[in-house]
Amino acid sequence: MPKTATPPAHWLTALLEERTRTLVDEFGSFYASLEGAYGGETLLLWMPASWLEEVLPQLPHRFKGRLVLGLDFSEGHAAPFARALYWASPRRALVVCAGEGLGIRYPGQKEVAEGVWVPWDDPRQARLLEVALRPEFGYLEPRAYAPWEAPAPAPLPTFEGPRVGALGWAQGIPTYGIGLVGLGGSLEALLRAWRMA
Repeated sequence: MPKTATPPAHWLTALLEERTRTLVDEFGSFYASLEGAYGGETLLLWMPASWLEEVLPQLPHRFKGRLVLGLDFSEGHAAPFARALYWASPRRALVVCAGEGLGIRYPGQKEVAEGVWVPWDDPRQARLLEVALRPEFGYLEPRAYAPWEAPAPAPLPTFEGPRVGALGWAQGIPTYGIGLVGLGGSLEALLRAWRMA
């Protein structure tokens, strides 16, 4: 991955820059590629940037393939996640969420006015959120998040998954939520199920 300047974020991003291949994309998302043993695939672990300090100690010490940490500086928007799927080019993606276990479904919702969420099949148009990151760059976030559901790949407790999950599934990338509580154990179970452990 090409290297660019680190966003003003966390001292841990500087540490990751010293020890791994990193990238900062146009959305300000920070990526660090952790290389495991030969024979695995690429897994994107997407998380709110502020959770890195809690996530990092729970990562496995041994795994196969590549684990790409993606730090999201948005409020869980779809546009930065879609770009993360492009940059990381993962075989699978996990979005770190509050809770425990595995997020395997999302019912679909739209925000039709600020703070007013309705079901996916509501006929009203979702609002467009304009996000200005820098004077020269911003994006429009359509506040409509499609429903998705998938079988659990490992015997873990389940919860409602991330609203951006349908983006991965639409590209053929199995995408789930993974709970911050007990993340290490859940991740180990998934890596075993996916033959990455």
